[in-house]
Amino acid sequence: MQSDYGYVEEAQLGKPYDLKLLKRLYPFTRPYRLLLFGSIGLVLMITVLDLALPYVTKIAIDRYIVPLTESYNAPKGAGKKSEARFIRTDLNDPQMQALVVKYPDLFTIEGTTALISHQALSEMKKPDLAVLRKDDVAGVTFISAVFILLVIVNFMLNFVQKMIMEYTGHVIMHDLRINLFDHIQHLSTAFFTRNPVGRLVTRATNDVQNMHELFTSVISMIFKDLFLLGGIAAVMLVLNWKLALVSFTVLPLVLYASIYFSRRARGIFRELRIKIAEINTRFAETIGGIRVIQLFRQEKNNYRSFEQLNHENFLAGMKQIHVLAVFLPLIEILAVVAVALVIFYGGGRVLTGALSLGALVAFISYIRMFFRPIRDLAEKYNILQNAMASAERIFLILDSQDKLSWPDAQKGKDLSGLQRIKAVRFENVYFSYVGDENVLKNITFDINTGE
Repeated sequence: MQSDYGYVEEAQLGKPYDLKLLKRLYPFTRPYRLLLFGSIGLVLMITVLDLALPYVTKIAIDRYIVPLTESYNAPKGAGKKSEARFIRTDLNDPQMQALVVKYPDLFTIEGTTALISHQALSEMKKPDLAVLRKDDVAGVTFISAVFILLVIVNFMLNFVQKMIMEYTGHVIMHDLRINLFDHIQHLSTAFFTRNPVGRLVTRATNDVQNMHELFTSVISMIFKDLFLLGGIAAVMLVLNWKLALVSFTVLPLVLYASIYFSRRARGIFRELRIKIAEINTRFAETIGGIRVIQLFRQEKNNYRSFEQLNHENFLAGMKQIHVLAVFLPLIEILAVVAVALVIFYGGGRVLTGALSLGALVAFISYIRMFFRPIRDLAEKYNILQNAMASAERIFLILDSQDKLSWPDAQKGKDLSGLQRIKAVRFENVYFSYVGDENVLKNITFDINTGE
């Protein structure tokens, strides 16, 4: 069995991801580029719908849920205060006329309109208050219907986009796996001597599956995250640029944490992947060579070797957990700090009338949405690292030129010279597939005609 588990080349691989690798993948994606572009277009539409939901909530709160009041200098005696916040109603509506007659002390008449102070609403009975705000109730009902419609459309678009990306990922991986299989079966014996069976099986199964995850879970989501982050920033700046800048004060810390995480996690993820691949190879070699292991009574040595390898994999996994255990809670804390800043600054502006309550609620929703892609960074980064490393290993095999050398067909037809050969002698023959690892050592023998 291979003493290094056959992973000399992988220990010398370059960066985990590279634009060159993406360029190498392009020929496999080119036949399906229309599907990919269509999926990206659907992602853009889904992002627009995601951005619309908090804004619809803002409209419902500002226009219908919170009473629409206005400043009005009321005549003395018309209510408890000469200046307050009033709700204006239309006296052309018979139901409004009935309310004015029922509560004459609460309303101030001005032509064809009647005004009631916000404080006076608490003195009305609930059925009468519902009549007073019947237009608001109808508006909330309409907004709720629009909200549900947007959610349904969003679900349908997500379903179609997911199906397109799953189909595209499967057909691309189908082509890649066929290409890899065809290339492997034309390689020479020396290649299979240097590369254990476990490694090659991993290439055609796990590594190809990692590439599938790249297309279905990362590429489309990267575009969605970019669209979402840019859209949220734009909407927040339009709603209230001062409050937006306040919420953006935590972004430098988020950026620093993300860069630190990517640098720390890069080597750890790579080490973990290599250890898992080595374990797969060790299993395959142990099962394939179990007779030799048992014949030479190497079970204990093989067990100790595997135990050491498994422990190294455990340590690499714990390093990954430690990094994630710091990064994810840190992002959560920064998200909470951003929300707290919005509530502190925005709440004060709501109390002074400089900002509507609906806008504040929308800001909080947008802040939570803004940090969602950042929280998912760890998972996506892991998938990206796995996929790029898998692509690198797959192309390492596809780039191998160690193919079988077939004799020229025309030369092979003339075998008359072989009839004059009486004997073949091998004398002090050495032969190796890899470096100094000889499989034949000082072999000498004779083969006579007919033997």
